[in-house]
Amino acid sequence: MSHRCSRRAAVRSACVVFLGGVAGCLGGDSTDGGTDQPATTTEATAATTQATTAPATTTASQPTVEEFLADTSNFDGVVDRTGSDAVGVDVGVEANGAFFGFGPAAVRVDQGTTVTWTWTGQGSTHNVVARHGAEFASEQTSEAGHTFEHVFEEPGTVLYVCEPHEGVGMKGAVVVV
Repeated sequence: MSHRCSRRAAVRSACVVFLGGVAGCLGGDSTDGGTDQPATTTEATAATTQATTAPATTTASQPTVEEFLADTSNFDGVVDRTGSDAVGVDVGVEANGAFFGFGPAAVRVDQGTTVTWTWTGQGSTHNVVARHGAEFASEQTSEAGHTFEHVFEEPGTVLYVCEPHEGVGMKGAVVVV
């Protein structure tokens, strides 16, 4: 009988450890907005044209683009897209060991530019959620061709993530000049 209880206790413990590990992959904790990044100061605000429409506020804990994207495998600097009224970013590009990236990971745009994120249909369900510098959130979907857009009206840096894949480095940035 004691052998049976020990086996149950061992299986129960293994299940608790496994579920705790899986839960850690499903999202960040509430103390740091799920970013696990060091704090620095950057001023940023933005307005939205879709989904959430609350004005952004300046945060004293916003990381730099380089700090925020340090664990993003396809980040190779900020891509300059200034001079364009509309800029596209792909959602679900090959990065971070699978299709867990934004392409490009970071872009520089002018004030008033509309950024449109377009889903590739790769890498399962994704979304686009602002973490610093703005407030916006798309729905989660895996539908190829789905789009979400946001107009960046104010100068500053906006850092965003895919919530389901933030833990593996699916993060992006928009630098508004």
